[in-house]
Amino acid sequence: MNDQKNKEKSRESRPWARPRDLIIVGILAVFALALLLLPSLQNSSDEVEALIYHNGEIIDRFILEEGTVRVLNYEQLPAVEIKQWEDQSISFIRSDCPDQVCVNTGKIRVGGQFAACLPNNFVIVLESRLESEGVDAVA
Repeated sequence: MNDQKNKEKSRESRPWARPRDLIIVGILAVFALALLLLPSLQNSSDEVEALIYHNGEIIDRFILEEGTVRVLNYEQLPAVEIKQWEDQSISFIRSDCPDQVCVNTGKIRVGGQFAACLPNNFVIVLESRLESEGVDAVA
């Protein structure tokens, strides 16, 4: 009985977080922020190539160019419309899928990002292409 009272007092007197816990949380927060900001720190001279997939096969690929606006729809499923915006971004703007998640995802513009309309099996993948990309010299 006395031992149980001591345990309850011990729990009441413990701080919610010790300094060690706060340091660990701080390190994790900095790491998460770095991962979040990493794509935006990408070199702006890189070209971004859009790859459009339908049923796992590439049906179109093009470079996102600044100032170019175009609406794309494909014969595989004309109900899905993709728009390239003048700010070098791309997004789904129309789809006949029931949940409209793809349309509500918004614009993507950085290499490594993707958007998908899964009910219609459409995926947009952005890949970074360095301007100096080519064959490396082999010694």
